[in-house]
Amino acid sequence: MKEILIGKGFDEIRFGMTREEVKAILGEPDEIDAYASSEEAEDNTEAYHYDELELSVSFDELDDWRLGSIAVSTSDAVLEGLKLVGNTDDDLLAKVSVLDLGEYDREDVSSPESPDHEVISFYEASVNFWLENGAVTEIQYGPIWDDEKEEYIWPED
Repeated sequence: MKEILIGKGFDEIRFGMTREEVKAILGEPDEIDAYASSEEAEDNTEAYHYDELELSVSFDELDDWRLGSIAVSTSDAVLEGLKLVGNTDDDLLAKVSVLDLGEYDREDVSSPESPDHEVISFYEASVNFWLENGAVTEIQYGPIWDDEKEEYIWPED
């Protein structure tokens, strides 16, 4: 099963795992992207891409290289039993309305390369639904953010 676990992870992968722990489960990635998220010296990210799984995982230096983001684009992925990749924006919002994801924002992130690109973000649940041409193409999510403590709530299991 390809189960999205909000705030926790994906199947047996958990937020907070090291790069080595993730590779022990998923194997070597097909591609690794390394980039700086800002101009700060220690704000580097490594993204591992697993093409066959339609899955990407990211590790940030600021979080001691722990798993902090998952992006899944396979239509087989389920969130609380719901298949969401491939759904229209209206179907997505209707389906997730039964879940406790909080309020959402919608943003047009179109570019010349992707003229009809949007993101629907549920900040309380730390989940983004990326849409192209009105359909969900990717679900990106991370650990829950604690606004009071200004830190992630890393899963314990």
